[in-house]
Amino acid sequence: MGFEIDFSELIDKLDEIERKLKTEVIDNALEKGANIILEAQKKTVPVDTGNLQDSLDKGDKTGSGTNRKITIGIENGDDESIRYGYYQEYGTSDMVGKKWMKKAWNKSVSEANKAIGESLAKDLFE
Repeated sequence: MGFEIDFSELIDKLDEIERKLKTEVIDNALEKGANIILEAQKKTVPVDTGNLQDSLDKGDKTGSGTNRKITIGIENGDDESIRYGYYQEYGTSDMVGKKWMKKAWNKSVSEANKAIGESLAKDLFE
């Protein structure tokens, strides 16, 4: 008479926990970096009625694993705010663009990368 143990269900559950943990750790890191870039955008947004600044936000996360992404920018704006933001960034035939989103990115990307790294280290090694 032998004793047989089937660990397949346990292994499946552990794999599921690992996938959820990976997503949670990556999402947390993305949020930390996105918050920094979003704040930089709010500081560099051209002076307007407040509609453009109010429309700035983080969007949905897409992708999985190391290909996970988050959008940051004019996420909550109506068509007019989006058009205004585009014109302020890139300009028109009568106006030179202010490149406010590019400035925000350049000012904050290294700090955002550092925050992402610290978040990953904290979540994975502490």
